[in-house]
Amino acid sequence: MKAKNKKILLRYGENPNQKAFLINEQKSSIFDFQLSGKIISYNNLIDLDSGLKCLAEFSEPTSIIIKHTNPCGVASSNNITSAFIKSYKSDPKSAFGGIIFLNRKVDLQLAKKIHKNFYEMVVAPNFDKNALDILKQKKKLILLKIPKIKKQNIEFKSTLFGDLYQTKDLTPIDRKFLNLSSVKKASSKSIDDLIFSIKVAKHLKSNAVVLSRNKQTVGLGHGQTNRFDALNFAIRNMNKYFKKKQFVCASDGFFPFTDSIKLLNKKGCSIVAQPKGSINDKKIISFSIENKISLYFIKNRLFKH
Repeated sequence: MKAKNKKILLRYGENPNQKAFLINEQKSSIFDFQLSGKIISYNNLIDLDSGLKCLAEFSEPTSIIIKHTNPCGVASSNNITSAFIKSYKSDPKSAFGGIIFLNRKVDLQLAKKIHKNFYEMVVAPNFDKNALDILKQKKKLILLKIPKIKKQNIEFKSTLFGDLYQTKDLTPIDRKFLNLSSVKKASSKSIDDLIFSIKVAKHLKSNAVVLSRNKQTVGLGHGQTNRFDALNFAIRNMNKYFKKKQFVCASDGFFPFTDSIKLLNKKGCSIVAQPKGSINDKKIISFSIENKISLYFIKNRLFKH
């Protein structure tokens, strides 16, 4: 679909009984960047928004698989094929029918890996011709070059009470984002894993907990109504696919009680990042010191609703 008009009709909305359209205020349309596959849907556009925002956090070769606006596998590596394989192995079952986001060009080797399973869409800066030849064999698979998007500092949501506006959280997530709150310092490699985990947590629905190792998510818990359940969900997911249980943990909000830090300690996690603000912060810090846990308070809370 080629479209530059402001109002673009879509097949349907979130569900087939709902009508939908896109108001396009930019010179080019997202549809101008589509190379192959079925027409991009309302739900595809929502997932594209989530995936591209998350991908923008990473500079090294990174692969993200999105399902229902949430990452189900994220990995960074020294090359994009390795990153994709790691992101897929994070949660192979959830990856089925997901959208792949890549920040490097798709070559033939990577295309062959992607072609083995069912996905809704592949989004990348570019595709080699022989990679396109492979992927276009799946007629419905949407192939999309990452579009040029006008930078926006404001985001909004429509509510029953009117449109809500807020500034975007553009705080860099780096070593300065972390503040050691216990005694034991984590290694430089573990700090890198913590930063990776925090970047992912920022783009999960709250309550969100991310477990990772070697810049690969090994357990994700999100969208739960309490943080302890989110942590248990992440651990349960990790136990499905990973035998080696060494990992770091990042949470988008503070642990309100000591139950989460105690469970992490029991499971062998000794490196944790969370924002401060709980009335039980002192108890959590004391437990971390007693059990030689490297506890880092992060600069900002990272709620996503």
